[in-house]
Amino acid sequence: MATDEANQPTPDDEPTASELDASAEADATEADEKVLPSGARIESAPADADESRGLSRRTLLTGAGVGAAVAAAGLFGGWWFIRSRETATASGLTVTNSWADREIALTAPSGVCEAPLIVAYEKGYFANAGLNVVLKKTGSGENVVEAVGSGKYAASNGIFFNYLGPIYNGAPVKLSGGLHQGCLDLYTLSEGSISEVADLKGKRIGVSNLQGSATNFFSLDLLDAGINSSPEAGEVEWVVIEQPLLPEALKTGKVDAIATEGGYLPIIEGVEAGWASVLSNNQNLSANADQPCCAVVLNNTFVSEDPVTAGKLVTAWSEGSRWAGANLEETAELESGLNYVAGTPQEILPVLQTLTFDPSPQNLKNVLKPGIEKYIKTGFLPADTDAEALASDVFVDLGLNF
Repeated sequence: MATDEANQPTPDDEPTASELDASAEADATEADEKVLPSGARIESAPADADESRGLSRRTLLTGAGVGAAVAAAGLFGGWWFIRSRETATASGLTVTNSWADREIALTAPSGVCEAPLIVAYEKGYFANAGLNVVLKKTGSGENVVEAVGSGKYAASNGIFFNYLGPIYNGAPVKLSGGLHQGCLDLYTLSEGSISEVADLKGKRIGVSNLQGSATNFFSLDLLDAGINSSPEAGEVEWVVIEQPLLPEALKTGKVDAIATEGGYLPIIEGVEAGWASVLSNNQNLSANADQPCCAVVLNNTFVSEDPVTAGKLVTAWSEGSRWAGANLEETAELESGLNYVAGTPQEILPVLQTLTFDPSPQNLKNVLKPGIEKYIKTGFLPADTDAEALASDVFVDLGLNF
């Protein structure tokens, strides 16, 4: 895709305030910090990236789904900017090695929930920001965290909950800019005995991955309900089932609830037909729904050398998210018509309708510390984890005030 030439800062030129203003929004939105304490713990390793199968927000009929195992990557050197009087900007950002004229490789989108990236690319938001963005398909089974950390990709779209463990263990990546909410859902039978999360004590919950995002997130809901979600505690039983088979497992009573990484059309149709109901989600039902599921994941070297260009990338990506949220039908046509997703617009639209497109680096920053404090209580992170320090390691402030 052709891009415009940009007047970007070089290592010897000071970025102007107007350039920074062009990449920032004026309105700030802040999420209230909350910690809903409980003594529940889950003895589980840091989450791996979700497997992508079936009709989902992430990989609805996609022809090239990506199975990316999340793992620790090398030693973590900590976040830092090299300060220089010649390159320091008014907002405190410093460009030490400009990426303005470089090709910026992003992982190519592979599912419905990556609508913000598809829109930002196809509608020209990246190009209008002067960014030479290219989309590159990831390899089968490629570890995307390691690939972004190594610089193979400058950035990717990632499930926020899956990055806390890897960054804690040294993965050289940063998060900036939550893109949307609503990827994670907890379903049960409409006519069953379960009407709230607390009713799941002693019940069976079907998941596609014991260390996936849905398991991570809904362990927070169980925590709030006073349920110890650790397999050893036996207060709930996690049943691992291939994602496309989860709706049938619920319908036939093999499990009492299913937690999904997002928007499987058969279960959405089950809700519409009346046999299934949504018990919780990270869109509007859970007390933990203020935490975005998808966020921009950035290479450490990129953001340390050129936070101005990185900020423009996150801003354009966020503009794509806003446009997608305001134009769901056209977004479904775009994803289908340009073969980003192999489903029809009619199949894609119900999935898009379950997402809340409200991109905000500030909201992500605000929920990190309380979110990490709660993760520590579930056992996904070591008990002695310093929540404030990890929140600082996870998030990079690019001066974006929206």
